[in-house]
Order: sequence, then structure tokens, then C-alpha cells
Amino acid sequence: MAQALYRKWRPQSFDDVVGQEHITTTLKNQIATDRIGHAYLFVGSRGCGKTTTARILAKEINLAGHTADASFAARIAEGISEGRAIDLIEIDAASHTGVDAMRDVIDKAVFQPTEWRYKVYIIDEVHMLSTSAFNALLKTLEEPPPHVVFILATTDPQKIPATVLSRCQRFNFRRVPVKLIVQRLHVLCNGEGIEADEHALMLIARYATGSLRDAISLLDQLASSNSLRITADDVREALGASDSATVRVLMDGLAARDAAAGMDTIQNAIDQGADARQIARQMVDYLRAVLQVKVSQKDTQALSGELSESEKLDLVTYTDKISSASLLRGIRAFSSAINDMRSSLDAQLLLEMAYLECVIADEPADGSDKKEEDRSQRSEVRGQKSEARGQRPEERGQKSDVRGQRPEATGRGQVEPAPSGVPAAGGASGASTETLRAHWKQLIAEVNTVNKPAAALLRSCHPYSLESDIVRIKADHDLFRERLNDPKNKDVVTATLNQLLNGKYVVQVFTGQPEQEPDLNDDPVVKAAKKLGGKLRE
Repeated sequence: MAQALYRKWRPQSFDDVVGQEHITTTLKNQIATDRIGHAYLFVGSRGCGKTTTARILAKEINLAGHTADASFAARIAEGISEGRAIDLIEIDAASHTGVDAMRDVIDKAVFQPTEWRYKVYIIDEVHMLSTSAFNALLKTLEEPPPHVVFILATTDPQKIPATVLSRCQRFNFRRVPVKLIVQRLHVLCNGEGIEADEHALMLIARYATGSLRDAISLLDQLASSNSLRITADDVREALGASDSATVRVLMDGLAARDAAAGMDTIQNAIDQGADARQIARQMVDYLRAVLQVKVSQKDTQALSGELSESEKLDLVTYTDKISSASLLRGIRAFSSAINDMRSSLDAQLLLEMAYLECVIADEPADGSDKKEEDRSQRSEVRGQKSEARGQRPEERGQKSDVRGQRPEATGRGQVEPAPSGVPAAGGASGASTETLRAHWKQLIAEVNTVNKPAAALLRSCHPYSLESDIVRIKADHDLFRERLNDPKNKDVVTATLNQLLNGKYVVQVFTGQPEQEPDLNDDPVVKAAKKLGGKLRE
């Protein structure tokens, strides 16, 4: 069976570990001065070299003092690489979470090593251990036998009890920089006879996001599927990513606030096999790069080695077209879309929502000022009306008496629409427009637990009014209105709203002006009934 490249090219010494010199230097000094700790904690993201460094540390602390014995060193190295070293015990805490596994470790730790100087326990994904397992290990971890060394590795140190953290020497592994990943990929290509373009290796390194193992695995996959040279197009096809032209068109759309251009570009990219999640990741990376150049006063030196000169010039161009606030909004929108895509079946919708959210929210300054002025005016009107209602309560009593004396006048066909700015009448459960607005964020949060796309749509809409049993929601764009009116989204919103407000409401979504209730007096049937002496009743 062919061996995976990341296993075949696993580093065998501290000098081979890529991007973790701050850790390997300290460990080499400890071994040289014979100040080896009894417990280590390696913390870092996946694929950055935690387990590899743990194995090298196990080998080096047992080779100390035996460097002249070449056969002994060879046996240790061979046993570790083949996974048959008796004195090196690797435990996967993800599959051995219970206290029984730790009791077995404690019982066997007291025995002397078979061949080595130290018996080394490597516990991977240690944060998966149960609380009782941690408690069982605690005393042995604090005062282990002199011939035992514990090496704990984790990607989530927040889940490890503080009592365990305080008993270990902690080493934080960094994400491997793109430049170092590319250099390592060159070494592998030369050793395996793989031909790859420089741009292709750069794309692989960017995709890996600091994980050297992910980069090597992708290179292995591409080398198996391409018998000739690996190109940038091969990498994009394997990842489902779009080319740089797609990202630039989307950036131009954001700068020009052109919703149609961006939507067409997304649809074309998806039709050609691009992955919505990868497009969102590319947009986040590009927006972040533009923001970085903008903050550094158009200095592109910090991006050296990661982008070509033409790409750097594009970044400088966009710093003049897009404001910092818009860049931040875009990063948040696309990042949120990436997170929501993990549990959604319609990734394209979330990508389109993120793009439209940036385009629609990024309006000219005069439009924003006008909106702010309109809101201020509406607040003043509401304040004046509140004062008027507070100074003249007798009028409210008179109006209540009038409504009590003439119930037939409350028919929907005879009610005049409320003037602009006046709070809408309450619903069947006593709720009002103000109640709807007060519960809007809670509505979005509860819908998000059931239907994330529907919640994303609500974030781009606004509560308009609540009258009788009708809730009107104003959407910022026709696309939002169409998607929110989809039964699978609208039914969830309606059910959640009725439960939240304890009523039975009908949801209407509109853009522009709300749909008006039909005048029953204009109904031909009503007119014919009136001619025969009939009356309109509620």
C-alpha cells in the first residue's frame, strides 16, 4: 500500500520541524542541559506539528547519552517510526475518554521502561477526557515516577482543567506561514519528482491556513490525479475555488454597489463548479488584505511573498474605492456566512445574502444622513404624540366611549388608515408595532436555532407594523422578499412569531409600500347586498 506523503515525509528531528523554532530551540536546550520536564502540554491548531514534535522529543530524551551508539539510536528511531516502540505509549483521548483508561495508565506507569531511559506517554486530544479521568490522572501527573514523561497534545486548551494546566510546561504551536509551507512543498516535489507551478503551490499553501499537513495532503491528492504538471487551475478545480477574476468582479460590485453584477457573478461561478464556501473564504481573505493595506497607508510590504505585484496594485486601488467601515462589514458578513454554511443545505443563498447585505448597507453618505434625519423626525413625532396623550387623557376616554357605543363602525371596510408616524393598533393578543420591534432580535435568534437561512433573511429586513392580525415586514431587496416568502422559510418565521407574541398572525413581506387591505365597500357582492338593504358587519 502506498504511504501518504505527510507520513512518508514526517520530520525525524527538531531541525526538520517547520515554523516552530521557538519551541524546538527550548526543547533542545532542555535536553542538552538535562533539565527534562515531567509533563508537557502542546497546544495548537491541526497539522502544525504537535504529535510529530512529541515523538521527536520522546526519541531525543532517550538518545541523550547514547549518541555514540549508532545501533541503539537506529532501533529507537525505527521503533518510533513503525509504531512498535514498547516504551512509547500513544493514547487517543477522543476514543478513550473514561476514567478506566487513565487508571490503566496510572497502574502501568510505575513499571520501569523495557529498553529506554524514559517511558513516554503521548495523550493526543487530551481535552476530550472526562472530568473523572482528569481527576484520576491529576496526582500521577503532578508527581510521576522519575522514569515517566507525559506529553499532552490538544487543539482546545480551554476545556482542560486549570489544575492540569498548572502541572505542565505549556508550548503554543503557531500556524505555519505561507512562505514556509511553499518552501516545504518544494522539498517534497523535488524528492517525489512532482512538477508543480509556483502559483499552484501558493494556492495550496493559502488553502491550508497554517496547517502543513493539510497542504501536503492536498499536494498528494493532486499528484495522484495529474500525471503531468500541477497547475493553478488544477488546484482551483480540486478545491472548488473560483479564479481571481471572480473575486475582483465581486469587489468591483461592492465598490459600485451593484447588486445585479455580483449576483450574476456568483451564479456563473457556482454553475462552473465553484464552491460557495470557498468563494466566501476568498472574499474574506481579499477584504482583509485590502483593509490591511488601507490601515498601513497603502504599504504592501507586509504582504510580500503571498501576493503577486499585480494583485498588490489591485489592493491599493480598492483602498480608494471602499471605506474601512464597508471592509469591516464585508468581513463580518462573509465570515458569518461561512459559519452558517456548516449547517445549511443552501450555501449559495448564504453567499448571496452576505454580498447583498454589504451592497445594500453600503449606501452613499447623503442617503444615510437622510435616513438618520427621517428617524429623528419620527422620534420627535412619537414624542410629541406621547406628550399629547399624557396631557389629555380625557380624550382617550371619550374615544373609548365612542368605540364602545358604535361597534359596527369598527368593520375593516370602514376603518381609515392611520396617518404616517402614528403607532399601529395592537394585535389580537394586545401586541403592537412597538412590541414587534422590541422582540425583533429575539425573533431572529429563535428562528436561527431552527432555520439559519430564514434568520439570515430576517437580518436584512425590518419590522414595519402590526395591525389586527397582520404583521408586515419590510425587506431591503426583492431577492430577500422572494426568499422569505418561500413556504419553508415563511412558515418557520410565522410559527416562531406566533409563539413569541402569543397570538395568531399572518406575515406579509414587502418591498417599497406595504400591501393594503382591500376596501370591502368596493366589493361587487357587498354593493349588491347593500342595494337589497343589507348591512356590512364585522
